[in-house]
Amino acid sequence: MFEQLGKPALVICTTPFEPTAKNIAKVLGVPDYQFASVEHPIGSRSLDEIRERAQDAYEQGIRFLMAQ
Repeated sequence: MFEQLGKPALVICTTPFEPTAKNIAKVLGVPDYQFASVEHPIGSRSLDEIRERAQDAYEQGIRFLMAQ
C-alpha cells in the first residue's frame, strides 16, 4: 500500500509465513513483490540472535529498495 502512495516499503516475515506473504502479494496484484525473510521463531530468541536477524533483514531490504 505504501508503494501505491510512492513510498518505498519493506515487508519482513519469518520463513514459515513466506507462502502467506506470497499469496497476499498475488491477491494485491503484485505477485513479484519482494520481501525480507528471516529465520523463525523470533519471540524466543536472545537479543544477539534478534540482532542477527535484523541485520539480515536490513541487508535484504537495502538490496530490494535500492533496486527500485
